[in-house]
Amino acid sequence: MNKRGILYTLLAFSVLSLIAVYLMLGFYYNDTYAYGTWINNIYCTGKTAEEANTDLINNSYYSGMIISSAEGEKFFIDANAIDFKVDYYDELKKMLDDQNPFAWGINLLTSRSKKIPGNPTFDENKLMDLLSTWAIFDVERSDSYELKSNDEGFYLEVCDQKTPNFDKFYESVKEGFYNKVYELDLSSNKELYDVRTITENDKELKALYDKIESVQNIKASIKIGENLMKADSSDLADWIVKIDELEEARDEDFDEENPGKGFFLAGDKMIEFPDEDYKVEEEFITDKEGNLLLSCSKIYDFVCEGLRKYDTNNCIERYQKGQKSTIYVSGNKNGKLYDEKQEFEDFVNSVEGMGPAETEITFPNKSFAIDAKELGDEYILVDMGNQRLRYYKNGKLTIQYDIVTGNTALGRGTPVGLFHIYNKRYHTILRGVDYASYVNYWLGVNKGIGIHDATWRSEFGGEIYKHSGSHGCINSPLDLMERLYELVDVGVPVLLYY
Repeated sequence: MNKRGILYTLLAFSVLSLIAVYLMLGFYYNDTYAYGTWINNIYCTGKTAEEANTDLINNSYYSGMIISSAEGEKFFIDANAIDFKVDYYDELKKMLDDQNPFAWGINLLTSRSKKIPGNPTFDENKLMDLLSTWAIFDVERSDSYELKSNDEGFYLEVCDQKTPNFDKFYESVKEGFYNKVYELDLSSNKELYDVRTITENDKELKALYDKIESVQNIKASIKIGENLMKADSSDLADWIVKIDELEEARDEDFDEENPGKGFFLAGDKMIEFPDEDYKVEEEFITDKEGNLLLSCSKIYDFVCEGLRKYDTNNCIERYQKGQKSTIYVSGNKNGKLYDEKQEFEDFVNSVEGMGPAETEITFPNKSFAIDAKELGDEYILVDMGNQRLRYYKNGKLTIQYDIVTGNTALGRGTPVGLFHIYNKRYHTILRGVDYASYVNYWLGVNKGIGIHDATWRSEFGGEIYKHSGSHGCINSPLDLMERLYELVDVGVPVLLYY
């Protein structure tokens, strides 16, 4: 045999040997996984389905599930607590049956990596028991409405929180375990929650709130100058008689100082307290027809307190505190811009709906209003109602003392107004039809009316002006008048008011 023949013979033998080896491996892989087989990152080449199943079980890890609810609550169920296990045999056996053992050579060129989920099993009863311990399923059935209050009055809070349905939750969680889900968010799945139904208690509370809301929506106001004093919802809510005010309301008697005492608004009527015919709805008192009772004494206090804000001294005080203010001055000698009782009656009519929603105060004759800025930071205040003079310089109180002004009993009351010191005189005689009085210091204010010392008086202040007052001037103690004269220049504003 020549060399070429020997070479062909060796080549043929080698090929036949390779084919034999390839076929032998093919027969070997008939009951095991072929070369290059990876399942769930486990090398399974040459392993039977039983051996691969054991390896996959030993190398698989599933700790359990975290569940989220709509309330923001989270709950963890440990896989071991429900005897969670995974078996891969059925899928592995199918893979092996579908394998062509004689095609293993292809794996030399391509990867044979597979992922199989396996077949989870667990104790469903244990899962149900564990899930039932979650606090979100322990919430007792509550009403859909809750009556609450804040700075604006009463409001009805709608409890739209939905109740988790245990059976639906359980089915979703069970499915999650079968799919080996690590985190299950059930917060936005509306089908898992039951909608609250309206109860009889809800209907009764809603009917009560409708009455409260109608009271809180009442429009009632008083216009005073450029300002509007109005009752807001919190004021109206405060006037409604509550259960903790019952005894006080029943014991109220008529009081001349507060004409609202002993009376209550019930619908469009003013009544006395219905001793035997009242009812209690939640925390509120009603008459026998179910009308909420509104305290007239509280309404009177509201009107008086609101109106007092516009009394002259209160307006001045706001200006002195740096607030923007209009100063109102009454033309009446009693200093009143309004009649509290009349304004109360008009306001009650507004609340009842028997009068206009807005009433306006008509100021007495000779009343006026000024922008407080007209006083500047140096001015004299002559409070004739309190018989007190105050002098401010650079915004600070510098001198104050008791005075005597014009005799109101004789019709010589000092007139109100904003004036300015127009002259200063020293050692002068004041002359009138029936008098001639010597004074040491004179500050002219308004025509023949001025501020001066009155050495003929031994007392100042109080109610002297009502029976023994001046001819219209502002009488002052000598020593204090001297100080005032030395400090005040012509042009300083002087506000005269009662």
